[in-house]
Amino acid sequence: MKKIFILLFFLFACAADAHAGIVLKAMAFNPSKTEKQSVPIKVYLPKEVKPEHIIDRGDLEVGYDNQQGSYFVYGQYELAPGESVEREIEMMDVWMVPAAEIESMRSELDKTVKLLAETDFRERVNFLKENIERKLKMIEENQKVESVNPERHISLFRDNQRLMESAKEDLSTARGLLAQAKPVPAAAVWRLILIIILFLGFIGIASYFIWQTQIKVISTPTFGEESRETSEDKENASQQDDGKPAV
Repeated sequence: MKKIFILLFFLFACAADAHAGIVLKAMAFNPSKTEKQSVPIKVYLPKEVKPEHIIDRGDLEVGYDNQQGSYFVYGQYELAPGESVEREIEMMDVWMVPAAEIESMRSELDKTVKLLAETDFRERVNFLKENIERKLKMIEENQKVESVNPERHISLFRDNQRLMESAKEDLSTARGLLAQAKPVPAAAVWRLILIIILFLGFIGIASYFIWQTQIKVISTPTFGEESRETSEDKENASQQDDGKPAV
């Protein structure tokens, strides 16, 4: 039985138009000089690529490999002896961290730093801010690099992904500090002061009425004392009348 040799190779090429994304080229040929052969093409796509990211795949089909965890394109071609076939797969450039995502993280970071500015965690959150800013700037610098080699472009993106995940972890740590040191709102402070003033006013008024009541009790004689004083007055008056000489 004659052994059939099939050569398959592919390369990445950046399209000239920045909006066209990245083109994956695959080529296969029939090495036989005498026999017609059925030659397959099967190319695995980068793991970040989903079917919706494929702009053009020609007559190739799309499949998914559960073990590899990635999509692939494939096709089968009848080639004459020495004949070759080339196919292109154009994909969107998904290997960029969106600028909006970076700015959103910066905005949330600034808000968190401001909320912790008057707390005991201000030094720690400033340290986290420096780390996050450093990582975001590295991402931006990496994305400014115009890489001719798409493999390098994808490699930089994966580095940027790791930096982004690390920055998100730092931001999550900063958010966690808010739960530990949430400052009292100004409205709540004034509300507390007002409650204290009203309470002290109530205590003052209550004390005044109690004091007035006590004064009245002290200054007003009791019924027993009034009766005793009246009896004593009558006896004194009677004694004075008895002691007077008759006229």
